[in-house]
Amino acid sequence: MDTVKKRSDIALIFKISWPVMLGTVLQSILSTVDVYFISQLGTDQSAAASLANSIVTVIFVLSTLVSAGTIALVSRSKGEGNIAQIRAIGGQSLSLSALIGGIISIICFFLKDELVILFFNPEPAVFKYANEYLSFLFPATILVFINSALRTVFQANGDTRTPLYIFGISNILNGIGDYILIEIFDMGITGAALATVISMIFSCVVINILLVKNFYDNDYKVFLRSLRLNSNDSMRILRIGGWACIQNIIRPMTGTLMYSLVYATGGREGASAFGIGGQLLNYTFIINSGISTGLAVLVGQSLGKKDIEGCDRLIGQGMKIAWINTFIWIIPYILFPHVLMSFFIDDSLVISHGVNYLRVVYLGLISIPFTIVYGGVFQGAGDTFPPMLASMISNAVLKLPVAYLLAYAAGLGVMGAWIAIALSVVAEAAVIYFYFIKGKWKEKVI
Repeated sequence: MDTVKKRSDIALIFKISWPVMLGTVLQSILSTVDVYFISQLGTDQSAAASLANSIVTVIFVLSTLVSAGTIALVSRSKGEGNIAQIRAIGGQSLSLSALIGGIISIICFFLKDELVILFFNPEPAVFKYANEYLSFLFPATILVFINSALRTVFQANGDTRTPLYIFGISNILNGIGDYILIEIFDMGITGAALATVISMIFSCVVINILLVKNFYDNDYKVFLRSLRLNSNDSMRILRIGGWACIQNIIRPMTGTLMYSLVYATGGREGASAFGIGGQLLNYTFIINSGISTGLAVLVGQSLGKKDIEGCDRLIGQGMKIAWINTFIWIIPYILFPHVLMSFFIDDSLVISHGVNYLRVVYLGLISIPFTIVYGGVFQGAGDTFPPMLASMISNAVLKLPVAYLLAYAAGLGVMGAWIAIALSVVAEAAVIYFYFIKGKWKEKVI
C-alpha cells in the first residue's frame, strides 16, 4: 500500500510539474537563442546584454511581491473548495500587479542611465548598447508583473498546461522575432529587446482573456468587480509575498553586484562569460523548477485539506527526483564545459572564464535539491520567511564579502567570484534545511 501511494504521489507531482518543466525547457532554449544572436554581434553587445539583464532580473523578480502570495492563497482556497475566494484573489492579484508593475516601469525607465552607471560604469560602447536594451525592457516591467501573477492563479488551481501553451508560444515568438529583427532587419541589440517585448504583450493579452473564461465563466461584470482593491485580501497577498519578494530580490541584487565585481576584475570578457555561463546553468532548473512549483501547489492544497501525511509523502518523492536531476547535469557542466562555451562565442578568454565558472559553481549547485524542494514547500504553506532568511544569509552576508576578499585580497580575480557563488549555494541549502526540519510550516495560518 505504501509503495502504491508513493507511485501515486510521483505521478501527481509530474502531472502538475511536467508542463512547468516543458515551459522552462522552451524558455531556456529560446533565452539561449537570444544570447546566441546577441553574442554573434560582438563581445561589447554580449557584455552589455549580460549587464543589462542582471539589472532587469532584479527589477522583474519584484513581481513575486504579488505572485508568491497568490499561489499560497489560491492553492489553499482550492484545497478548501472555495471558488469565490479564488476569484477574489485572482482579481486582487491582477490589480496589484498592474499597479505596482506600472509604477516600477516608469521609475526604472527614467533612471536607466543612472542604474547602469551606478552598478557598472562600463566602457562607452558597452554603456550605449546596455542603454538601448533597457529602453525597451524597462517599460515592459508592468507586463512581467501581470504575467507572473496570472500564471500563478492557473498553476495554483492545478492547471499548469494553460500557462505552458501561452508562454511556450510567447517564447517561440521571441525566438522568431530575434531572427527577423536582428538578422533580417539588422536592428542589433535593439531588435533582441523589441522581440522580447512583443512576446510579452502577446502573453499578457492571451492570459487575461483565458483568466476571464476559465475562472469567471466569461462574466466580465464578475471579473471587473473582483478587480476592485480590497484592503484585507490585498494585505494577505502582500504579507506573504513581502518575504518572498525580499528573498527573490536578494539573489539577483547581489548577482548584479557580482557582475560589477566580475566586470571590474575580468573586464568585458569576464562579464560575457558570467552571462553565458549563467544562461547555461538555467538548464539544471528545468526539472527542479517544475518540482518546486508542483510541490508549492500540492502542499498548499494538501494543507487546505488538513492532509499532513500526504504533504510528507509528496516532499519525499520530490526530493528523490531533484537529486537524480542534479547528478545527471554533472556530466556536461563538469566534464564538457569547453564545448558548451565554444558554441556561443569565439573568444579564448571568455571561454576560459566560462569553463571555470561552470565547473566551480556547479559543485555548489549539487546541494540545490534542499533549496528547491523545501523552498516550494514553504511557498505552498505561505511561510515565506525561512527561505528569505536563507537567501539573505547566503547571498548578502556570505557571497558578497567572500567574493571581494577572494577576488582582491587573495588575488583570485573572477575565480574568487565563482568560488563565492558556489559557497553561497551550499550555505542557503543548509539554512533552509534547518528551518524545514523544525516543522512549523505545517501549522502556518494564512
